[in-house]
This record gives sequence, C-alpha cells and structure tokens, in this order.
Amino acid sequence: MAPFKVIIVGGGPAGLITGHCLAKAAIDFDILESRDKHDLNAGASNALWPQSVRVFDQLGLLEEATKLHSPVDYRQSLTPEGTPFYKSDVFKQTRAQHGHSFMLFHRAELLDLLDRRLPDRASRVHNNKKVTSIETHEHGVKVVCADGSSFQGSMVIGADGANSTVRRLMEEKSTQKPKKEPMETTYVGLYGSCPLLPTFEAGTFYETHGPKFSLQLGVGHTRGYFVIYHRLDKPTTGRHRFSVEEKTALAAEYADRYITPDHRFKDIWDIALWSHMAHIEEGLVEKWYGGRIVLVGDNVHKMMPNAGFGFNSAVISAAALTNGLRRLVLDKSDSAGIRTDELTQVFATYEKIRKPDARKFVDVSAAYARAVAWDNFVFRFVDRYIGPYIRMDIILLKGLMSPLVRQGLVLDFLEEKDFKEGNVKWKNPKQTLAQVETSGGGGAKTADDQSA
Repeated sequence: MAPFKVIIVGGGPAGLITGHCLAKAAIDFDILESRDKHDLNAGASNALWPQSVRVFDQLGLLEEATKLHSPVDYRQSLTPEGTPFYKSDVFKQTRAQHGHSFMLFHRAELLDLLDRRLPDRASRVHNNKKVTSIETHEHGVKVVCADGSSFQGSMVIGADGANSTVRRLMEEKSTQKPKKEPMETTYVGLYGSCPLLPTFEAGTFYETHGPKFSLQLGVGHTRGYFVIYHRLDKPTTGRHRFSVEEKTALAAEYADRYITPDHRFKDIWDIALWSHMAHIEEGLVEKWYGGRIVLVGDNVHKMMPNAGFGFNSAVISAAALTNGLRRLVLDKSDSAGIRTDELTQVFATYEKIRKPDARKFVDVSAAYARAVAWDNFVFRFVDRYIGPYIRMDIILLKGLMSPLVRQGLVLDFLEEKDFKEGNVKWKNPKQTLAQVETSGGGGAKTADDQSA
C-alpha cells in the first residue's frame, strides 16, 4: 500500500496555499490544475488581512510577500460624480488593532509567489489536468482526467472554485443531495488593471458608492487594480461566460462614473492592461466533505470580494484542515492504512471549526457590498451622511471585523518568527518552538525538521 498522499484539485491561490501547508506538515500531495500555466499579466488584486499574514509568516513566505505588497493606509470614498465625501484611515487602524498590516497585491504576483515557492513544485504540480471523475475505494482514491491520465492518492481536496467539479462529483456520490444550489449571483464583476496615472495617490484605496453599483481602485507599485460591482435585475444560480461584447457594454455603461476624484472610469478603461467579467457567486455550502473528499476555499465559502476576505478565508481553512490531517497521520504507525471513517472524523471537525466563522465572513461581506452599492434608501442615507460623521467604518472595524479577525487559526506545529499583536489580543497565541513541541504533536517532525 502506498504512503498517505493528498490529491489537490485546483492550482489557484486556495490550492497552492493548501499545498504549502501540507508540505510543512510533511504530507505528500499532487496538485492538478486545468490550465496550461498562470498568466502573470492576469488578475486584479488580492489582499491579506492580519490573520493570514500570520500563516504566511509560519510558511516562510512573509519576507518575500512584504517586498511584493503595496502598502495601503487610506480609503477614499466618492460619489459617482467624483465628489470625495469621506477619507478614512481604516487600514492604519487595522494595523493598530492587530499588529500586522493589511497587505495589497497584484493577484498574479501573489499567485506566482505561491507557485514558485511551493516545495518540489516541478514534481507536484500537473498542468492541463481537467478532472472528469473520482473513484474511491477502501484505502484511497483514483482521480481521472480528460486527457486519460489518472492519479492515485489517499484523499482528494477540492480547491477548484465556486463552480467546482469536485463538489459536483462529491454530491453525486452522496445519498443526501443538497436541497438547493448553494451559490447565488446578485452582482457581476468587471475586473482589471491599468498603468499608474500621476494623480493616483499612493497608499490609497478609492471606492465609488452609487445606486446598485460600486467601483474600486487600489493603487499598487506598478499598476492600479479596478473592479466594477454591478447589481443584476434579479439573482441567479445559473452560470454564464461573458463575451467581449458584454464586457465592453458594461464598461461603456460606467464610462462617465468617477473612480478617483480626477478620473472617470473610461480614463482607465482606455488604458487597461487586462480585464475580465464574471459572475460573483455568494454562498455557504452545507456539506463540506463526503467519503474521502473534502473542500476548501470558494468551493464552500464564496463571498463578495469588496472587503477582501475570500482568499483569507481559504488560508485559514487550509490551516485548519492541515492541522487535523497532520494529527491523524502522526497517530498512525501505518499512514497508508488510514480508514475512510478516520478521515471523515477529521473532515467533520474541520467543518465544525470553520463553518461558523465562514458564515460570518460571507454575511459581513454581503452586507458591506450592499451598503456601498446603496441597495436601499437606508443604506444610502447612512453611508452618505451618517457614516462619515461618526466614522462608522472604524466603529465596525473595532466592534465587528476585529473580533472576527482575531479568531484566525494558525498552523499548530510551526513557530512564528515575526509575531505581532496590536490593541486586540489574538485568540490563538504566538506559536513558538517550545509551544509547538508541547502542544502540536509531541515534537514530531515537520518538513523543515526532516530536511535539516
């Protein structure tokens, strides 16, 4: 029987961060990615909140991530006519609350970092592998791809996005079918990047608030990252691949809306370096696992990206799942013989730990997106007139967001070299080598230990 091995389906940010966690836990894995390669020009922005920064520190990725990220201090809110109505230091306050900064990245650069730094990347990442079926047996799985290739392992982690093939295949095997489609789309997003213009203020995140829409522009080192959030006439659970003509039409609809005090949207659309239009699904899947299959990331908790919590939720889920798998493997003298019921227990604990917080982040993200899109008269009045006066975003940061951020899980077997704490104490304290040896598995070897 082959040693314990994980098959990760999906080589995007969620799949790669899961691979990094497993590598540190000395758990073998393969990653199956349907695309040929990552486009280093593609993507708008990704962000790390402080709880995810802690995990990046544990994984040895923080130093390079710090060099890549674009510091953000302020959020500038605008009306569609370009009138600034509130400049907030909410990102500075985030650092004061939690020690670590809110870190903004070009998505492609963050993805490249995760890809390049993955241990044994050449032998573990397999491109052009579109999964078509998953066969399970008493002690493992067989994942079959469209090109006829197959991969053997002990279990499957689905990290292939909101419209997940793995989730569909898992549900087809289940005797308990979902009562309804878990993901619903109320907004579509038009994402893109553009060259920096002289009037873009470094360290500023611009946000235009308007009826049934919002615009965002983050200022990076070498380019700006923009998004249009456009509300549909009614929600849908259907899928749709937008054409170039549809993308162009939506850009034209917002051409004269201001995205900074000095620039209409058409000013940056005309010089866009990359763009993409897609449904923005929202939802929380009821069942996160089945048999030898378990899900992470957008597969199970997909949220509006306005507040930047999507990838961060995937980071914490990857850490939680890895902690459980590592303990299971360590407890077995023969990891190849791990039974399905033993895996199910780990999966159930992972879901129990993560689902309540994931639900909160889905709900918070939904509420924020609708507030800045003036979804009703109350949202519009509060956002435009009351919020700036009482600094409501700072009140919400301290009273709502920080209590959620402080609960972020970390890997319980790796120390933190750049631990930081602000006004709010972390629920999970600093991980030190001594603490890991006494509470993280009795000093069992990690990947770092074995290579020493």
